[in-house]
Amino acid sequence: MTSFPTPYAAARIAVFLDEHLAWSAWWDKRYGLWRVAEDDTDSDLYAESRDADVVIRYMRAHSPDRSRQPMGGEPRSTPDPPRSRCQRPAPGIR
Repeated sequence: MTSFPTPYAAARIAVFLDEHLAWSAWWDKRYGLWRVAEDDTDSDLYAESRDADVVIRYMRAHSPDRSRQPMGGEPRSTPDPPRSRCQRPAPGIR
């Protein structure tokens, strides 16, 4: 039998993933549980549970201050340069 998570649970997972880009989560309809894994080929971090709070706690416990950083967890050494609001059009474009 196919089962679905509650909208509240899906929203909680989505908020966490939006702030922690190194993780993925999906709802396994066949078994009725959340599966989460770190998006790193060298990582074996993985958890599964029917309860969204359980997998969120697991991801949070294994995400030391690496939210909103690119894969690999290393922040950029220099910020992106500021962009001018008045940019010249590319050649050939008017």
